[in-house]
Amino acid sequence: MEDDDNYESRLAPLIGKKTAAVLIALLVLIAGILLWDRMVVSVKSGESGVLYRFFTGTELGTIYEEGVHVIFPWDRMFIYDVRLQNRQKEYTLLTSGGLPVTMRVAVRYRPDLRMLPLLHVSVGPDYLEKVVFPETEAVLRKAVGQYQPEEVYTSKRGFLEGVVVESLSEMENRYILVDDVLVKSVDLPPVVREAVERKLALKEEDKAYRYRLAIERQEAERKRIEAQGIQAYQGIVGQSLTPDLLRWQGVQATRDLATSPNAKTVVIGAGKDGLPLILGGDR
Repeated sequence: MEDDDNYESRLAPLIGKKTAAVLIALLVLIAGILLWDRMVVSVKSGESGVLYRFFTGTELGTIYEEGVHVIFPWDRMFIYDVRLQNRQKEYTLLTSGGLPVTMRVAVRYRPDLRMLPLLHVSVGPDYLEKVVFPETEAVLRKAVGQYQPEEVYTSKRGFLEGVVVESLSEMENRYILVDDVLVKSVDLPPVVREAVERKLALKEEDKAYRYRLAIERQEAERKRIEAQGIQAYQGIVGQSLTPDLLRWQGVQATRDLATSPNAKTVVIGAGKDGLPLILGGDR
C-alpha cells in the first residue's frame, strides 16, 4: 500500500504538468484562430499596405508590397488600391448668368505610391470623398461660373476639361495623382435647354443658307464665263464667214447632194446670193 501511495504521489505532478501544457496549447490554438485575420495580412496584386503600430504609430518609411505579411495582433495594416481608378459623380453648378447646370464628371486618379504613408496620416483611406470629389467640385464651380449655359453645353466642354485637369494638379500636394477629368454629360433646365437647342438649330440653318448662296454665286459665275466664251466664239466665227466662203461651201453642198442617193429637188442659183435652194428631201 505504501508503494502505491508513493507512485500516485509521484504521478500526480506529471499529470498536472501535461494537463497544463495541453491547456496552454489549446489556448494558443484558439487565440491563433481568433487572431489569424489580424496577424496574417495578404496584400493582393495592385495593392500596397501601410502599417500602424500600436506603440510607435504609422511606419512612414515602409510601404508593404504584394504578398503575405505577419504582424502583431495589436498592430493594424491598412490596404490601399494603388491602381488607376475611375469614379463618377454628379454636380449641380451655376453658370455666369446664375442658371444651374448638372454635370456628370468622371475622375481618373490614383494615390501617389511614394507618399502612401503620408497620405494615410494626413487624409486616410477615405481620400476619395475627403479630397478628390470636393476638390473637383471646387474647381468645376469656379470654371463653370465663367461661361454661359450655351458655352458649357456645347464646344467649350473640351476646354473646360483642360482647365480642370490643370487646376487639379494642385492635388499632388495631398499625395493624390489625378490623371484626367472627363465631362460625361451636361444637363440644363428644360426651358433653357430648348432655347439653346433652338438657337443652335437656327445657326445651322443659317450656315446651310449661306452655303446654298455660295453655290448659287459659283453657278452664276460659271454661266457668265460660259456666255463670254460663246460670245467670243461667235465673234471669231462671224469674222471668218465671208460671202465668198459661204458661196464656196454652197457649191460643196450642191456637189454632195448631187451624189447623194436620197430623193431631193435642188434649184441651182435660186437662193440668196446665188446659193443652191433645197426644196425638199426624204431621209
